[in-house]
Amino acid sequence: MGSHVRGVTELALCTVPALVAPIMIVQYVVGDYRAHPYTMGGKYFPDGGFLFDLHELWRAGHDVVLGHSPYPFVYPAPAAILMAPFGALPWKVAVAAFALTAIAAVVGALWALGVRDWRCYTLALGWLPVASTTTLGALSTLLALGAAVAWRYRDRRVVVAAAVAAAVAVKVFLWPLLIWLVATRRFRTAATSVAMGIGLAIGCWAVIGFDGMLSYPRHIGEIASSQQGRSYSPYALLRALGVSAAPARVALVALTVAVIAAIVLLARRSDGDRRAFAASVGAALVVSPIVWLHYFVLLYVVVALYRKRATAAWFMPLAFWLVGHQDSAGSTARILAVYAIAAATVALAISPSLPSRWRRSVRAREGLAYLSR
Repeated sequence: MGSHVRGVTELALCTVPALVAPIMIVQYVVGDYRAHPYTMGGKYFPDGGFLFDLHELWRAGHDVVLGHSPYPFVYPAPAAILMAPFGALPWKVAVAAFALTAIAAVVGALWALGVRDWRCYTLALGWLPVASTTTLGALSTLLALGAAVAWRYRDRRVVVAAAVAAAVAVKVFLWPLLIWLVATRRFRTAATSVAMGIGLAIGCWAVIGFDGMLSYPRHIGEIASSQQGRSYSPYALLRALGVSAAPARVALVALTVAVIAAIVLLARRSDGDRRAFAASVGAALVVSPIVWLHYFVLLYVVVALYRKRATAAWFMPLAFWLVGHQDSAGSTARILAVYAIAAATVALAISPSLPSRWRRSVRAREGLAYLSR
């Protein structure tokens, strides 16, 4: 009976959370979605923020298709060009197509990382950061796919350079992947990534007549200043603890230097390539001035590096549902809760001793049971 209950519980945990986002998307597409309005930062969201990011992304892609400039736009030009195929579609068709793309990106990333256990796929899709990527219409799972492809084809200079360049050009906070390339002495690959990234950025901005290119850094800086205190970044944590803005920024710079040094040091140890890559993915979440909850989809890239089957590391991020908010609202407890879940997930993934001790314990109990017969 205990084994049966455990099996049913595992099946429920593997499947039910994974169905939440697809069901919401289907309800929205067929017109049966019930909005839950709320107010954040003095702004009223009548639809509860549902598909918030996709509204902006689709509008930018639609502007590109019509030959207009998408700016002011929160993302750099490569993101607007990336969204052009979706912008060419009617809104609800684009919603369905983008949701399928976001889910397919999760499947593609895990497959590229060598995961074949179906439970890992459904568990990852059931994590709140992944589910909310679909319901927000964010790019996070596509960025995770870029990181996974970079690792899978790390010895193919052009492929890994293209993957890193595309990811960084769309969302610059993934720049620690370049440090991984340098730390593992892939100097030509790193140089190629930088060249491709610059070329991609300039080429995409050229498509829209370079509109917004010069003002974009100031625009994104204004957004960061107004929103970073509400995110899950170390900067937001320091501000929540009462640290003033200037010392918090200095601490973030110091943390960035420390993270870079850590990636370089890990690259020199045994299994340095994998360790440095995992550290660079994690560093993207640490050094970014803004970290929303859906950014934590990057955790499944780290977990998949070490755990190809469904272990505790795959189940732990289900605890993100207990947090339940994309922003921290400046709450110290909420930020620390997210950090605790992320840290526990990484610890369970990279620790070589926990699974082996568990297996030895099980085998010992089985041996004792056999001898007592």
